[in-house]
Order: sequence, then C-alpha cells, then structure tokens
Amino acid sequence: MTNFQEVFVFVAVTSMILGVVFIFVDGMLLYSIAFFVIGMMIVLTKIIWGIAGWAENVTRKLGEDQ
Repeated sequence: MTNFQEVFVFVAVTSMILGVVFIFVDGMLLYSIAFFVIGMMIVLTKIIWGIAGWAENVTRKLGEDQ
C-alpha cells in the first residue's frame, strides 16, 4: 500500500472505532453517528474509487485493441 492509502485506511478505521466507542459515552450520540457515517463514507469512496479505476483500465484496453 502507498502512504496515502495507509492514511486513508487509518482515518476510516479510527473514525468507525470512535463512532462505536462514543455510543457508550453519555451525551455523545450525535458525535457517534457523525464519526460512524464519516467512516462509512470514506470506505464507500474508496470502493467507488477502485471501481472507477478498474473501469478506466478496461476502457483503455478496449480502445487499444481496435
């Protein structure tokens, strides 16, 4: 993994862990929801980014074949 991807994973995992931990702290439910949603959005962005990269590579290969 590149350095950027390591930071990306660290932020996503930390955000989701804080989201779960803040559930148990009194008065932190809003922060819990916010951190968990941010973590999930980062993960979904990473997945979509991977799919977009795959589609670009397939499109390039199809263009080179003709």
